[in-house]
Amino acid sequence: MSKNYKLQNILFCDNDRLEAYWEMFFKSSRPVYDREKKTIVLGAGQVIDFCTYFNSISLLKWKTYTYASKLILKLRVKGEMEIILTGYEKKDTQYIRKVLHRAKVSAAEPQEISLEYPENNLMLAGFEIHTHGICVVYGGEYDTEIDEEQVRHVSLHLCTTTFKKEDYILPNIQLLKDTVLAGNDSLAKNLWIHVVDNGRTLPVEELETEHVMVHPNLNVGGAGGFTRGMLEAMDHKEKPTHVLLMDDDVMILPESLIRTYNLLKIVRPEYEHHFISGAMLFYEEMNYLYEDVGFMDHEGTYGPIKDRVDTRKMEDILRCEEMFHQPKNAYAGWWYCCIPAEFVRKDNLPLPVFVRGDDVEYSLRNKAKFITLSGICIWHMGFTNKFNGAMEFYQVHRNTLMLQAASGVCQNVDIMTRIRKLIRVNLLRFNYDGAELLLDAVEDYMKGYKFFMKNQGEKLLKEKSQKNEKMEPLSKFPEAPTKVLSVYAQDLPRKSLETFLYRITYNGHFWPTKWLKKSVVPVAYDWYYSPHRYFFRRKLLAVNPYLKQGAYREMDKKRFFELFSRERKLFNRYARIHERLEKEYRDHRKEFTSESFWRKYLEIDK
Repeated sequence: MSKNYKLQNILFCDNDRLEAYWEMFFKSSRPVYDREKKTIVLGAGQVIDFCTYFNSISLLKWKTYTYASKLILKLRVKGEMEIILTGYEKKDTQYIRKVLHRAKVSAAEPQEISLEYPENNLMLAGFEIHTHGICVVYGGEYDTEIDEEQVRHVSLHLCTTTFKKEDYILPNIQLLKDTVLAGNDSLAKNLWIHVVDNGRTLPVEELETEHVMVHPNLNVGGAGGFTRGMLEAMDHKEKPTHVLLMDDDVMILPESLIRTYNLLKIVRPEYEHHFISGAMLFYEEMNYLYEDVGFMDHEGTYGPIKDRVDTRKMEDILRCEEMFHQPKNAYAGWWYCCIPAEFVRKDNLPLPVFVRGDDVEYSLRNKAKFITLSGICIWHMGFTNKFNGAMEFYQVHRNTLMLQAASGVCQNVDIMTRIRKLIRVNLLRFNYDGAELLLDAVEDYMKGYKFFMKNQGEKLLKEKSQKNEKMEPLSKFPEAPTKVLSVYAQDLPRKSLETFLYRITYNGHFWPTKWLKKSVVPVAYDWYYSPHRYFFRRKLLAVNPYLKQGAYREMDKKRFFELFSRERKLFNRYARIHERLEKEYRDHRKEFTSESFWRKYLEIDK
């Protein structure tokens, strides 16, 4: 027997922070949101297009991944209007809008409207409202019809780990309490929230309810925090069918959880083993989607599969709808990642890497496949303006070496060649601390598996963070550029003699200082490489254009030769022992990912 089944809600942009980004919800023109009545009001002669990032529906994906074969739009409205059901498809680089159905509505009082979409194979579906007078929309949703036997039981355990970020985690917990947990529907009964408190600063008694649990924990980073969450979920009286891992310093919409849950309940058997990978959008530029699925390329660079997406543009939304071919070394970030319980086992826990790379390794080790869906997302803080050397140079590269050796993943990637190139680049631009952090990463990896068995992540990160550049306001530097983003301008081509001298002298380190240029030039503080600007300078000004900060980098030949010598000794030793080292890591991987190891590491039983 079939029954009506909700897929997703129509959203009204009722979040203060998102008001400036209303085109993620509506297009053509903007309705007025009545906060008191929680309705939207449309003027006479207004056209509102709901086929947007949040209010369209990923029709092809719902049909592919779930039993949803029929699509029904339900709206509660008042007024004189025409509702147009629309769909979009992509051909080459163009998108094509199709009108699927038109319906005139005349409702003097609030009225429920139900419109079925004609059968179609379009990627995306939505609707438009064309008003003939003042109209009110009270709410709406996309539904389907499902046979009762096609609906699964889902027990969703959300695990988030936090360290003294009360400004983010407390509002998120309260939001979920006030919305999804406050309902009387299936999700409210089957959502369990585990807050792993690595800082041990949260008010446990104030926060805990039947469905919200706080677990004070050692500061063991994201890897240890999420592992604790997995263990608590597995030990819970309501055994999970899925575990949802989510960062603490994010902004969320409850609708993401609703869409995740509704998809899981009607997922087809051939897709029940897939991870649901939520998209990460920039908190500072909320319309831009950075990544929904990432991958590591053959050079060892992590990044998104898709180019940056502007969620206000239809052509970009349709790019998100494409059923992409999953490349080698693809992974889901743990800012929002829903994992079937078959993978979350006590003999299949994450590696103890503190932070960075735990999510990558877990996806690759488990040969994960992914589902993405528009509107399942979070907004993450700090991704647009912060480069942290201790994280990017030390933590990422040390952990990548470890996960490659221990789990045998990313075997097509030559991490050591990447590290050596980065050491050279940082020496060439006088970022000696950056080069030292890279050498530290290799050296600590070469200490072997026992190094990772000690809970020393917090201590190490504090120690390595002392080597981050000490930035100051650009106003303190007379050489600071007026147009700060000019540090990312395309570098000028070098003459062949200039290139030869740059390489053979290590940019003047093997060259008399008196023959070097005294003038200071501004350069990018992060990954951006501009050798023409560095060439034969005595001093550079590293600029963070986002925070408008800078720091001098001055040639230091003594420091250079110390690091130059250390690099050669270190890599000569690595060449002698790397096979034995990799075998040791591989032989101990099962121990690293076992419950017995983690309970001891987390001091749970003390």
